Amino acid sequence: MRITGMGFLACTLIFNSAGAFGASAADTPVDWQTLLPEVRSAVKHSFPKETSEAHYPASISKTADLTGAGVSEALVDLGTGAYTEEMTVVRIEAGQPVVAKFRGKDDKVSPMVFLSGISEGKGEAVELRPMEHVVYSGHWFVDGAKMKHCGGEAYRWEASAKNFEYDKKLSKSMTHEFCQKMGLKMQATILRGE
Repeated sequence: MRITGMGFLACTLIFNSAGAFGASAADTPVDWQTLLPEVRSAVKHSFPKETSEAHYPASISKTADLTGAGVSEALVDLGTGAYTEEMTVVRIEAGQPVVAKFRGKDDKVSPMVFLSGISEGKGEAVELRPMEHVVYSGHWFVDGAKMKHCGGEAYRWEASAKNFEYDKKLSKSMTHEFCQKMGLKMQATILRGE
């Protein structure tokens, strides 16, 4: 049996919408819905091109306390996607929403856009991992019923720098776990004949 795009898409959406890897709906008392106008302003300032091309207003996708400070951070959908959504992380600083900054593999620090969804066999997922204080971004490519590539990056909160920093060791272990789970999801979908 071959996995179909729609079957794998449905499997992926179920996997992502279930709060994979422990992100909870509301870890702290931040009222993100009340702060939504300020969140939209913050993401518009940080991502003017993306928000100008948006199909709908930015919205809160998930929340979790990623910093361990007792205040939740929000995964924000920028409103630009169709098959894949563009997302970013917003946190509270001095009582106001600010777009989180990330130190990448190249040591550059800036806000970051993550993708989530699947299109033409290419999949992307972004997960909030509060136990590890991590934002994880996973990617995979399938050809028919076979996974051709699976990878990812983990960005751990660094309190002194007030940003999320790429962590090579964590990336390796979380990617191993992520890719195993994605492989099992693909196999389950194939066995069901979807």
